[in-house]
Amino acid sequence: MSEMHATGLTPEHEDFFDRFKSFWAAPTGPRVRELIAPEATIHFSGAGTFSGAEYIDVMAGMLTAMVDLTVTPIDCAGNGDRLYIAWESSALIDGTRRNWLGVDRFRIKDGMAIEEQVIFDSAVLQPSN
Repeated sequence: MSEMHATGLTPEHEDFFDRFKSFWAAPTGPRVRELIAPEATIHFSGAGTFSGAEYIDVMAGMLTAMVDLTVTPIDCAGNGDRLYIAWESSALIDGTRRNWLGVDRFRIKDGMAIEEQVIFDSAVLQPSN
């Protein structure tokens, strides 16, 4: 178990967390399929709600729009079918490096997320004045 893992995670939690870290080491729109079921419901701060299938295009657009986007997992915790991953993010937005923290809350079934809530202060993504 990685030193970042909290104790008490199920093997399913640990596997998902490892795949989450792998995704963010080399993110692409199509790689969303490695974590998110097509029928999943995604609730994304500042971007609304969409399906897992739609998330592929949302992620591709986000990666194009946010220059040098990085997401670094910090910690995780599990509770039943829920997995919470705290992360730190950074990107060039309007020519300025911005950093922000957030948490993803996943509901996991058969190793795939069937629901995700991406929670962070989306004001950091707004254009500078």
